[in-house]
Amino acid sequence: MGSNVTTRVLLLVVAVLAASLTGVITSWVTRSAEPVNGRAIAAGGAAFGGTLALLITAFNFVMHPEA
Repeated sequence: MGSNVTTRVLLLVVAVLAASLTGVITSWVTRSAEPVNGRAIAAGGAAFGGTLALLITAFNFVMHPEA
């Protein structure tokens, strides 16, 4: 895969959208299991952050496998 700007921006957008979707689903599941808004927000934020870090790391590995 090339490392041009368009490809990198596209991969970043995909990572953010996937992390957002994961965070929202986690928040919904947490909120439906236990109706406490603070825990739902914390769980969604943790899921968003973890997913985003994982996807960006994976995309960096794919874009620069020699590193």
